[in-house]
Amino acid sequence: MSHPILNPRNLEAWQAAKERGEALLIGYLIAGDPNAEEALDVMQEIVEAGIDIIELGIPSREPKLDGPIIQRGHGRAFAGGMDTEEALLAHCRQIRERLSVPIWAMGYKADVVGSGLYLKLVAEGLIDALVLPDCSLEDMVQVQQEVAGAEVDVVRFANGGMDDETLVRVCDGAGIIYAMSYAGTTGDPMANVTDLSGLCAKLRASLPDGMLVSGFGLRTPEKVGQAITSGFDGAVVGSALVARRENDEKDSLYRLVAEMKMETMTTHEG
Repeated sequence: MSHPILNPRNLEAWQAAKERGEALLIGYLIAGDPNAEEALDVMQEIVEAGIDIIELGIPSREPKLDGPIIQRGHGRAFAGGMDTEEALLAHCRQIRERLSVPIWAMGYKADVVGSGLYLKLVAEGLIDALVLPDCSLEDMVQVQQEVAGAEVDVVRFANGGMDDETLVRVCDGAGIIYAMSYAGTTGDPMANVTDLSGLCAKLRASLPDGMLVSGFGLRTPEKVGQAITSGFDGAVVGSALVARRENDEKDSLYRLVAEMKMETMTTHEG
């Protein structure tokens, strides 16, 4: 059976984790937060601390699906020089040169697709996946068709509020599914992680060979462990990391990543 994941780096990272008896830990940081040099150093450090995949936030002037923590990070990135496409592309080239882990570009439709930025990132081989949270399923299928020849995956979104028919459509032709553990903006301190086991089981039934990752609300190592014991292949953490960047708590950031990574080792049964 052919594997639905297109990108060799994504597949290699996943297979290597499985061979170690681990799940993937995917860490979100914003490109150029608070400046390109510091951002690059921190990305290298969190990879050394245990991050398997970098989810690179593309700075946006209107980060409408993000909460205050990540919104402020977008603002710092612009203030720190990530205010032109060329600056962003140069930063992405440096990231690719320094890091061997997969890079997923996460950004809003207007900033990434509407601007044509995604085609440049793909053409230069700077990313391994696109994560487009405000795109429709039809948009994602269209983008996937455009970038499939370059072996770039387009991550699709699912959540517990979708009916079974919708979940089947989301999985059709997908390689990687990002299951949102709650509805709303990122980093909501009042959000409760919903029934991840049931959602994972439904997704797995429709996409048995795809990569299923969960995110939103995974603020602590314990919540990462909860996502993994629910059956997911990986956990995505974002606001908790960006908050430590905001406060320049580097030691705390690296310790948190290491503790979260431990949860992918001790609880993973896949």
